[in-house]
Amino acid sequence: MKKVVLGAAALLFATVGFAQFNDSDVLQVGIGNDSDVDQTGFINDSDVNQFGWFNESDVDQRGIANDSDVLQIGAGNYSDVDQRGKKNKSNVVQLGAGNSSDNYQKGYRNDANVFQLGIRNNSEIDQFGKKNDADAIQIGKKNDAYAWQKGYRNDSYALQVGKKNSAWSAQHGAKNTSTTLQFGKKNWAVTIQDGYRNDSDLLQLGYKNGSWTEQFGAYNDSDVLQVGLYNFSYTHQHGLGHMSTVVQLGAGNVSTTTQHNLGGGL
Repeated sequence: MKKVVLGAAALLFATVGFAQFNDSDVLQVGIGNDSDVDQTGFINDSDVNQFGWFNESDVDQRGIANDSDVLQIGAGNYSDVDQRGKKNKSNVVQLGAGNSSDNYQKGYRNDANVFQLGIRNNSEIDQFGKKNDADAIQIGKKNDAYAWQKGYRNDSYALQVGKKNSAWSAQHGAKNTSTTLQFGKKNWAVTIQDGYRNDSDLLQLGYKNGSWTEQFGAYNDSDVLQVGLYNFSYTHQHGLGHMSTVVQLGAGNVSTTTQHNLGGGL
């Protein structure tokens, strides 16, 4: 009897232990696509591929080796990935129609990449602590992008190619960097960094250019180049390595740069 109980206990333990090795794969091909994956703890992983029509996806993973890939190809696209702790990573590619995406990661090796190709693009990435990174590349129509990072190896990059561009980033502390490149139509951008190796680069080419960069403390740097139409730029740096370069070429140019130090330091 004792052996039976111990054997049953061992089997139960093995089953529970095995259940911790989360993994999930979903592939749906056409019409009312939807998907929802929710994994809680251990070697999480998830892949969702949906191809045509009402696409939507939602993945929520909580702890340890998180990872996620979503690829949706055509029609109502939307995606939401939420990963909380350990080796976070996420990658979303949506190609055509109602695109939107939302990544939220919380702690350790954050990373997130979104690439959306056409129509109602939108994206949001929020990361919080450790080896942050974020990318969003959106190519055509109602682009919009946002990234907010918090602490350690921040980095952010957004490239939007055509229509109602806008992009803003806000980083916080450690090896900040942000790069925004937007090519054509209602360009705008705001980048706010906070502390340590700040850097920011921006290139906007045509129509309602804007920009506003604000860095605060450590090796600040900023470069802005805007090429045509209602150009505007404002850069305010605060403490330590300041440097700024703004080049605006044609139409409504305006620029204001303010740098500090002297008696205030950081």
